[in-house]
Amino acid sequence: MTGSPVFAADADSQTPAATGQGLAEIIVTATKRASNLQSVPVAVTAITGETLKTQRISEFGDLTRAAASLTLTESTASPNNAIILRGIGTYAFSIGVEPSVAVIVDDVPVVQQAQAFDNMSDVERVEVLRGPQGTLFGKNASAGAINIVTRDPTAKTEVTASVSASTDSDYRFESAVSGAVTQAITARLSGFYDNYAGNVRDLTTGSLLDDKESWGLHLKVKIEASSRLTIMLNGAYSHEHQRGTAAPLEYLAPSATGPHYNGVSLAPDLVGITPGQNNYAIYQDNPGYTDNQQTNLSAKATYDLGFANLISVSSYQDWKYNFAADVDGTDLNVNGTGPVVTSPVGPSNGVNQSGPYHSSEFTQELRLASKGAGPLSYVAGLFYADAGTTRSFVRGPVLSLADWHGYEGTRSLAAFAGLDYKLPTNTTISASGRVNNERIQDQFTDLLPSHNASVAAADANCGIGAPNCAGRHVDTVGTWKVSVSQELAPRVSTYASVATGYKGWAYDISSGYAPSRTANPVAAEHSTAYELGLKSRFWQNRAQLNIAGFLTNYNNFQAQSSEFIGTTLFQKLNNVGKLRTKGVEVESQVRPVEWAHLDGSFAYTEAKIVSFPNAACYSGQTFDQGGAASATGLGICGPSVSPTGLGNVQDRSGGQLPNSPRFKFNLAATAEHDLDSQTKGSVTVTYQHQSSVNFDLLGDPLDTQKAYGLLNLTLGAERGNYKLSLYVNNMFNQHYATTMSDNFGSYGVHSVVEVLPRDSQRYGGIKLSAKF
Repeated sequence: MTGSPVFAADADSQTPAATGQGLAEIIVTATKRASNLQSVPVAVTAITGETLKTQRISEFGDLTRAAASLTLTESTASPNNAIILRGIGTYAFSIGVEPSVAVIVDDVPVVQQAQAFDNMSDVERVEVLRGPQGTLFGKNASAGAINIVTRDPTAKTEVTASVSASTDSDYRFESAVSGAVTQAITARLSGFYDNYAGNVRDLTTGSLLDDKESWGLHLKVKIEASSRLTIMLNGAYSHEHQRGTAAPLEYLAPSATGPHYNGVSLAPDLVGITPGQNNYAIYQDNPGYTDNQQTNLSAKATYDLGFANLISVSSYQDWKYNFAADVDGTDLNVNGTGPVVTSPVGPSNGVNQSGPYHSSEFTQELRLASKGAGPLSYVAGLFYADAGTTRSFVRGPVLSLADWHGYEGTRSLAAFAGLDYKLPTNTTISASGRVNNERIQDQFTDLLPSHNASVAAADANCGIGAPNCAGRHVDTVGTWKVSVSQELAPRVSTYASVATGYKGWAYDISSGYAPSRTANPVAAEHSTAYELGLKSRFWQNRAQLNIAGFLTNYNNFQAQSSEFIGTTLFQKLNNVGKLRTKGVEVESQVRPVEWAHLDGSFAYTEAKIVSFPNAACYSGQTFDQGGAASATGLGICGPSVSPTGLGNVQDRSGGQLPNSPRFKFNLAATAEHDLDSQTKGSVTVTYQHQSSVNFDLLGDPLDTQKAYGLLNLTLGAERGNYKLSLYVNNMFNQHYATTMSDNFGSYGVHSVVEVLPRDSQRYGGIKLSAKF
């Protein structure tokens, strides 16, 4: 999907575009210069503000409806979410690991990927750039970038507002006011409020979990300081709170002893629960909570030099996140008679965890971007970023003890440049490069009293005063991209490109930290991407067809997996040896007549682990499962051979990456018709389908989500300044999960829990919008 049902102007007055029947021209900044979507040699999905409204894309997670190559893994805690493009995402709990997909909001990259999972209020355009984008968008864009552009202030006074309510008790309000303050200053103030009741029942208390209450304000001020200087100021604040989170039981294996936790039978907590797709109930004695707030400030100054624009972007952002969660997932006394070692972080008869995050970052970018329509265009710039994140974590009070404090800091310096040159043969040669110098540092302090009993114990376990649990690493690397595009006919071109990507070294800051993690940070991730593409518009600008074929190789891919140390489950960051993702993407849109608009996108993605020979066995994987004791291969668990001493391992080479559907497609159709001389009616139908996925890097077959499809319907009536919409989401009530996990290590039997998004059940609603 690359457009929206809006009209477009065209240079030729005889084309349908000039008479309101063609496809809109969409301007994107995928190359950090304003360019027509169809002219840039980049695989990019541009989702316009009109499409966001028409398809009711109001949350970041809704973007999967419009971009076939995009999937999201959403957990009970937003820092554990993952944005995945072409099968590549970041699967890590450590605060020291940057995502593989960068998120940029109004020219500013977010510090933590969790910040992206916010309301999509008052957005002008979203660009989903697929494949490595590191040369222009930074090192944490090794798999792609999502560029979000909010609406600018308008000189004409404009007031918009909308209110909606749904059958699953979601109530939302959005509003914006824009206009001139003085002759040289315009401003836009927007805000939203959303209150959702939740969709999982806590049978212990009777309350609903996975609820959400959020609100935010955004002020954007444009100052025309002179005929050459324009300044854009941005300030935004948002806050989101959940009373509790949940992961209901989807599968429970038959067992003679039944599930248990620390020897305590979980049978009482199975009363009234039928594991399966329709289970939206749990027992928890600690419903927990999450609290997420962020503040973003930025200033963008553009000075017209005549031959080019000199642009400065300065930003500061602050993100705070806190949570509490029930680890054992029961309301039973699972601690037994063991002594309480740490202060309770929840009900003392269970296992609970909590801990705040705090991230802040200052960035400064200075770039020079060419102007005009000559054969040569270019951009060159410098970038500086200084970010720091702290996290405290407590788990207890008796079992699976943890109590630590961690810090991760990143300082980045970069220089980048890109240029395009168009030959008389309508051939355009493009090249870009970036040199990035990065310094990372970490500090970890284990606060458990048992770890601080002696100096020797403190040194060995990163206790207070341990000198070998603070690290520092510096790395300098270059990335580049070259491409050639050829115009075959007016509005038809093809391109080929080669690009490299990079994601820096990282410290694995999480429970289970030891001095070895300081001495051996996780190595940098590198990628090389090859892409062929076709971009075309035809049928008098009524149809568009874009095709991209890609192949990307990754070395030292950074990913997380679970392992048991003793009886406690820890998350370990790995360098998976080699990955390869390849596939084909097709995007099309057609406006056959003025009142109809059709969109479609399709992606075939084969995201494979090429080499991961000593992966841990997944939880509950039986010894030599799938083969003889001396055999090696995918799905076979046995003692490590080369090197020895790693315990039971498996060879994951050839496995599919987590949450990477081989097939995914989106379809959308909008039709409009005059109901009378003053009223216009509309109907929008969207359908999204994806093939099955597995959520476990280590390949647990029980963590598999079957193929599913979602059908949404919206009916609208617009009269004057008002529009009324009626909608139904997930019309056929199709169940699906955004992540799944096997609790074998905790419960003694295979027991799969899943996170169920709001859209996994059918709901309807009504929305009233006004614009003046």
